[in-house]
Amino acid sequence: MTKPKPATTNKAQQFPRLTKRLLITPQVRSLVLAAVLLGTLFFLLQTLNVGARELEHTTRQSLQVINNFAPAAWRGQRPPVMKVTALFGQANELYEAAVRSHEEHNRLHGYELKVLRERIVDNFWSKPAFLLSLVVEELARPEGERTGWIMWLGPDIILLNPHVPLDIFLPPADYAHVHFLGTHDTAGLNTGAFFLRVHEWSVRLLIEVLSLPKHEPALEHAVDKDQMALEMLLTAASWRQQVVYMPRTWFNAYQLDVDKFEGKRGDLLVHFHDLEGDKWSAMSAYLAQVALRNSTWSRPLATTTYASEIDEYWERVRNAERLLDVAERHSADKGVEEAAKRLGYAFHFEADIEKVMHQAMDGMKEALGIVEGRH
Repeated sequence: MTKPKPATTNKAQQFPRLTKRLLITPQVRSLVLAAVLLGTLFFLLQTLNVGARELEHTTRQSLQVINNFAPAAWRGQRPPVMKVTALFGQANELYEAAVRSHEEHNRLHGYELKVLRERIVDNFWSKPAFLLSLVVEELARPEGERTGWIMWLGPDIILLNPHVPLDIFLPPADYAHVHFLGTHDTAGLNTGAFFLRVHEWSVRLLIEVLSLPKHEPALEHAVDKDQMALEMLLTAASWRQQVVYMPRTWFNAYQLDVDKFEGKRGDLLVHFHDLEGDKWSAMSAYLAQVALRNSTWSRPLATTTYASEIDEYWERVRNAERLLDVAERHSADKGVEEAAKRLGYAFHFEADIEKVMHQAMDGMKEALGIVEGRH
C-alpha cells in the first residue's frame, strides 16, 4: 500500500516562537552556530578515525566553550523530561499525525518535543548523533536548569493517554546511578522508546555507539544498526550497572496485529513495531479514536495501575539487590554462588519480568537458607 503524503507545512509557521527568537536574538544564533560547529567537528574526527577517548575529550572542551557564552535568556526552568523523535525521508501523513498525538500530553505536562527533520548522517546513525547533540546542549546549561532525562519515541508511536506523566517512570533517589531505562521483546532490546539521563555517562555511551561500526563488522549487516550497537554496549559489564529494563507495556506497548493491543485502556502509548498486516489502517483507527474528546484511552492517572506496579517494581529491584549483597558474604558456598549468578542475570537483564525475578530471588533465598518471616 502506498503511504499517504502530508500537506506541506511551513516550518516557520510550525515553530513561530523559535523562529522569532532566532531572528531577533544574536546570542541564540551564536549558540546554534556553536552547536553546529561541535557537530561538524565530531563527524570530522570520526572521519579521521579519532578514537572514542579523544572524541570525549574534545566534546568536554566544547561543552565548556558553549556554556561560557550561553545567553541568560537561554537559561531557565526545564521540564524533567524532553521528548525526542525523528521524521524525515519519504513523506507519511500518518507518522505526522502520530507526532501530533503528543500535543495534549505536552500541553498538560509542559513537555518539549524535538523532531529531527533532516538526516544527519547515512544509514541509521542520525538517531544517536541527534541524541548526542541534545545531551551536550543540556549539559552546557547550568546544572539546576537542565532537562533531567531525554525520552526517545519513534514516529510509529501514538500517544494514547495524556494524563500519564513521564516522570513516574524515572528511578527513585536511591537509584540515581541508573542512567538508561529500556524495554525488551523476544528479539532483545527495543529502542522504539527509551529514557536516557542527561549525564556525562550518556555522552560517553553515545560516542561509543557512533564509533562502534569501526570495530564491529557485524553491524554492517544488521537491520537496525543503531539498536544493535546500543544493545551490544548495554550488555557489557562496563555499562550494565547503570541500566534497568522495565515492563514494555508501561511505555513501549506493541500493537501485536491489526486487532490486538498488548496493553490496556489507560496505558501511555501504542507502538506499531513490525506490525503484520495493514499497519496503516490500524494507525488510522487509533488516530481517529484518540482525537475524540471523550476518548476511552484517556484516563486519569489515579484510575490506572501505574502507581502500584511501579512501586512494586522498584521494591523487587531493591530486594534483589539486598539478596545479592548477602550472597557476597557467602561466596565460598557453591550453591550460593550459582544462585547469585542466576539472580544477578535476572537483576541486570530481566527485571522487567516479575515471574522471573521472583523465581530467581526464591532460589537465592533457598541457597542462603532464608526462611520467609525471619531476618
